[in-house]
Amino acid sequence: MEKKKTNNLSIPFYNNLNGLRFIGALLVFIFHSFTLNREIWGTFFSNEIFLKIFKIASKGHYGVSLFFVLSGFLITSLLINEAKQKEKINPYNFFMRRLLRIWPLYFIIIIFGFFIFPVLPTGFETQNSLLNYSLFISNFEELWIGWQDSLNFLTITWSVSIEEQFYITWVALIILIPAFKKGKNYHFYFIILIIISVIFRLLNYSDERVIYYHTLSVMSDFAIGGLLSYLTINKKWLLALCKISKTKILITYILGGTLIIFSKNIFENHLICIKQLFIGLYFGFIIFEQIYCENSFYKADNIYGFFKLGNISYGIYMYHCIIIYFVQQIIINYNIQNSIFGFLLFILLSGYITIIISRLSYRYIEKPILDLKKNFR
Repeated sequence: MEKKKTNNLSIPFYNNLNGLRFIGALLVFIFHSFTLNREIWGTFFSNEIFLKIFKIASKGHYGVSLFFVLSGFLITSLLINEAKQKEKINPYNFFMRRLLRIWPLYFIIIIFGFFIFPVLPTGFETQNSLLNYSLFISNFEELWIGWQDSLNFLTITWSVSIEEQFYITWVALIILIPAFKKGKNYHFYFIILIIISVIFRLLNYSDERVIYYHTLSVMSDFAIGGLLSYLTINKKWLLALCKISKTKILITYILGGTLIIFSKNIFENHLICIKQLFIGLYFGFIIFEQIYCENSFYKADNIYGFFKLGNISYGIYMYHCIIIYFVQQIIINYNIQNSIFGFLLFILLSGYITIIISRLSYRYIEKPILDLKKNFR
């Protein structure tokens, strides 16, 4: 771990998390490439080989869980770091820093979906509520409306809404609980949150949409990331695990990945209540291994391009569904959607355009706004 100096405050910087951010965005991109408007691919989508690939690609949505665990880890690290250096946390500054990171791209997507897209030649109006999206409760819109609304690129905001709910909760806790303002006793909160999340999933195990989109169902991911951060900072015994062998690390990756691929068959009925817990713990292990372990068989930041792409991962995540929609229209117009060539061209074009737009967005929109964060240290 390194530290960067900003306005007399040393900010922790964890190696390899940038690469993991891109991996998370890539997983979600792959998932949506195979699932959004899948009916356009016709008989090609029922090809036996394609279906086997789809079985793995359809697990890409767990990239969202990786983002949640990462958020819990990083936010907790920043809060504890601020408390140790300044002796207390400023909730206003904390909220403003998150606002500057989250809001610009979020509202660009909202404005495009509600005001620009409907007036385009190929556009149509959404059934969603602008008020609910503006209040960061779009995840509940997914529960109320779901896939009845074919404006698919708006659905990407559900996870960002939950992140914002998480940050607002943190602000309230820091204001109301004196120990939290000093960066103490976070582990009790995270353990309670994990228990509540598991119980909530147990009570709603028969409703897949509630399990996937409801705030209480996925909050255990943030809690696992936060608990990992708190323990690595305050309980040095955990760092003794960083010497585990490369073989054990590799076995853990393989076993965890296999369980995720076949999770639908393993975590059935009531067992679904621990499915999200397992996934959160698995990603928590990956984060710990990437930052602290000495015998890693790979480091995410060392994979060519992953560090730089991690800088624009938020843009990749927010823009890719819009790009997928318009590239699909191109494929349909040229009538090549029922072929392997058409699908590969679609993947390559969507990925390339998404990266280009995300880079431009980061340089001309996100970066200038992020530079304002120094005023809220």
